[in-house]
Amino acid sequence: MRPPTPFRSALLLLALPALAACSESGAETSVPPPTERLTQVRTLALEPRAVVDRASLPADLLPRQRATLAAEVGGAVESVSVELGQAVAAGSVLATIDERTYAQQVAEAEAWLRQAQLQHERATSLFERKAVTKVQMIDAETGRDVAEARLASARLQLDKARVRAPWSGRIAARRVETGDFVAPGTPLFELVDSSRLKVRAPARAADVPYLAVGREVEVRVDAYPGEVFRARIERLGAELDTASRTLDVEAEIANPDGRLKPGLPARLEVPRRELAGALVVPMSAVLDQGETKAVYVVVDGRAARRAVTLGPVIGEEVVVEGLEPGARVVVEGQHAIADGQAVEEV
Repeated sequence: MRPPTPFRSALLLLALPALAACSESGAETSVPPPTERLTQVRTLALEPRAVVDRASLPADLLPRQRATLAAEVGGAVESVSVELGQAVAAGSVLATIDERTYAQQVAEAEAWLRQAQLQHERATSLFERKAVTKVQMIDAETGRDVAEARLASARLQLDKARVRAPWSGRIAARRVETGDFVAPGTPLFELVDSSRLKVRAPARAADVPYLAVGREVEVRVDAYPGEVFRARIERLGAELDTASRTLDVEAEIANPDGRLKPGLPARLEVPRRELAGALVVPMSAVLDQGETKAVYVVVDGRAARRAVTLGPVIGEEVVVEGLEPGARVVVEGQHAIADGQAVEEV
């Protein structure tokens, strides 16, 4: 190899500062590391407060009274005077069954009674004059008594031919039309009294110590969200059901305007105890991780998973243990973050 000429040496000396400058410039314009992406979450600062632990029991709304009115006599239905849902007063005639036939039987019985009474009066007069025997007098008395009994029976049959409401209520079902032929025992109407309602619920064995006749309770009806109906326990079952291990509870609520209908889904809420200084979070904030339950809290701008122990459920919230007052619990966005992830509270 030939040694560098003086000209080449000069070029190398001139190029060295330029290379150094390029190296320094490249260091200054290098790409910075990417900024960590923040996930937006909504949080709730926990503040201790007093809450009431309630047993919430699925319940049925039942009418105060319900009766199936059936035919007591057989025959053709001559008239039906009520419609479905109609209010009726106690003693109102709802339908008549072959009323003319039974009225005729009453008329015949009345005629037989008049004849028997005349024969009894004649026998009495003759017996006083010793014109008839004691046996004939007894026969006259028996004939009169039998005629009275026949008349009473005919009147009873006529009364049964008129189907009446035993108490005030509303017609819940009408199963008969004019012209139908019915036999004794045929169901004709369903009558309900909904001026007061029974609220019947099965209570778990753990709730039994908190139940007592006369205790105030609350009723919530799905058809009226957010509305609370006051009631009191009127009856308790004598024993727990051996299969379900539940005790029947019955409360009653007034229903003068008829807003509540029997059959509406409801819940009976029984207060068990008051918890002072409880920490409560929305149920939706709790993450179900198999055997453990957890929530996310925000600490120094990052999500931190905290295992918690669940206490009583209060409506759509739940009492939790394992957190400190003031902790900022993630209530929205918790399913999109991981432990240690940077987050932004909004």
